[in-house]
Amino acid sequence: MGGMMVRPLEAKAPDGELGPLGFMEKQFVDFLDTVRQSERQRTKSKTLRPMEMDESTRGPLGEAEWKAVKAIRQIVDAEKTRMNQSRLRDVIVRPIDVPGPIGELEMKILDVIDAERQRVADGVRPMASSKKGPLGELEEQAVAIVEKLTKEEKERLRNINRFLKENRPMEQDEKSFWGIVETVAVGIVRAPILIYQIILRVRELLDSTTLPIEDSELLQERSKRERRDK
Repeated sequence: MGGMMVRPLEAKAPDGELGPLGFMEKQFVDFLDTVRQSERQRTKSKTLRPMEMDESTRGPLGEAEWKAVKAIRQIVDAEKTRMNQSRLRDVIVRPIDVPGPIGELEMKILDVIDAERQRVADGVRPMASSKKGPLGELEEQAVAIVEKLTKEEKERLRNINRFLKENRPMEQDEKSFWGIVETVAVGIVRAPILIYQIILRVRELLDSTTLPIEDSELLQERSKRERRDK
């Protein structure tokens, strides 16, 4: 800060915390560093799949592959259980009645539907509904992030403007080469505006009417009296 251009990662609030952009940049940089280190380890150990790495050296790619494989296995096991239950009961068993990723997804969808029905009845935004569902919580978080981000970016813009203003060539050394170039450029930009203002003033003078003789004499007498009083 302090009039200098900085990255969001380097801009911290007075309490020492990073803003939304700084936090996102830090997470992205840390993610790339972790991927780079884990892939180097995997290359050295000649391991084929990232998920086969030891848990202590398994990077983001290995974790993502492991979670994907685990989720697929859970879905397959839950669907097998659901089909067996349907066959034994001679009825269709819903995914929500069997523990598994698909059942959890169906439960979340039902929560969204119930919350949206209540929101329509209230006639308000999801975050203002009397029954705040997943969409309401998501909207509330998004609004908070946007507000914090807007405040942070306004502060960064003020710092950038201050930095540019304090380091303009014509402000630092007007007689230097770049100072002269900027002075001439600013003059060229401002010249049409000045000419336009002069034209408007001339037009106003041409459109104005002269005062009658009586009014002119009264103004002259008043001016003389004011001078005498002084």
